[in-house]
Amino acid sequence: MTEVTYNQFRSLHKGTPQIKISKLWKKYKDGKYKLPKKSTPAEEITVPVGVVEVNIKPGVDESYGTEDDKVVIRKVGTVEKATKKPKKAKKAELSPMDKCTEYERLSNTLSRFSFKFNETETKKVLDRISELAKDTRPEGYVCEPTDSWKLWLGPTENCLLINTTRGVAFKVSRGWWQKHYQTTIYVDRELLNNTQLIDDTAKAFALTGKYLPRSPVVGVECKLPQTVKDIQMRGGFAGDR
Repeated sequence: MTEVTYNQFRSLHKGTPQIKISKLWKKYKDGKYKLPKKSTPAEEITVPVGVVEVNIKPGVDESYGTEDDKVVIRKVGTVEKATKKPKKAKKAELSPMDKCTEYERLSNTLSRFSFKFNETETKKVLDRISELAKDTRPEGYVCEPTDSWKLWLGPTENCLLINTTRGVAFKVSRGWWQKHYQTTIYVDRELLNNTQLIDDTAKAFALTGKYLPRSPVVGVECKLPQTVKDIQMRGGFAGDR
């Protein structure tokens, strides 16, 4: 048999302690030790055991059933541990501004396309509008039929409606005002050439938490008289059904 070098000898004894290799090398040089036959590395095997599979990969000794074997157990038909189904994320809470925006969108949609909604759908939208109004209404705000009001109209569609008795301001449109309170007389109207005063006043109210970037709920947050009879009586008000 062809002699091997010490390094080759060591490679034939991988996993064997160095002290033992040195002793075997000495015996080999003295002709008292035969080199082990080089075998093909054993491959990993899979053994089914009930509802699981046991993967066994031999260690450096390339023999099964020894302490250095690597054993992996997994359920039959799976490769990785099943991941837990992610929980549904909670719906993010809307900001007051977003709630006012949704309020206006729903109010305008219901006003323009009411014929598209059946009774159940209409009630659902009205309930949501009422919820949004309540969530964004300044704490402690209660409107009375005798409250004083002021309306600032600028060159654009946007106007500022102020309950001067309660110190609360609402952002309204010309269209909204014309639809609900065009004929009322119990309001101080002022026409402005630009929007600067409207914008500045809205910001001032916002700093105190008394500005709503939406129209008021007719009959609840604004009780100005709407009909001639209401105007004559003064004791009547919008929404007094």
